[in-house]
Amino acid sequence: MTPMIDVVFLLLIFFISASANQVREFLLPTELATGSIESFESTPQEQPLGEVWLKLKRQDNQTIVELNEREYAQFDQLKQTLMELAELAPEIPVILDIQEEVPLGEMIRTYDTCLAAGFQSINFATNANKVAPKKKL
Repeated sequence: MTPMIDVVFLLLIFFISASANQVREFLLPTELATGSIESFESTPQEQPLGEVWLKLKRQDNQTIVELNEREYAQFDQLKQTLMELAELAPEIPVILDIQEEVPLGEMIRTYDTCLAAGFQSINFATNANKVAPKKKL
């Protein structure tokens, strides 16, 4: 009985010391739509007015953000534009359309900037064909 208690205490000490220096993970406060994953692919021109489309793409090892057909290579300029838009109407939904080559850190930086600007709804554009592969019959 005593060796079993010793093993339990050793495991407890191991798990406490192993988890003490871990970085705390934060969840992105974005609500994902429930229901059908089917959607029709559309271009930003077909979307009704009142949405902010941010397209993140990678060019020459640099992340370029396109907002209303204007490209921003400098993140400070984009941040200023987003702040001005959020002051006018924070209820406008923001849609992040991110290419696969864009690093995760750049996506999170853009998401956090939209949150800091004061937008209330930040969404991610997805491709339904990539999310759910078609079933073979």
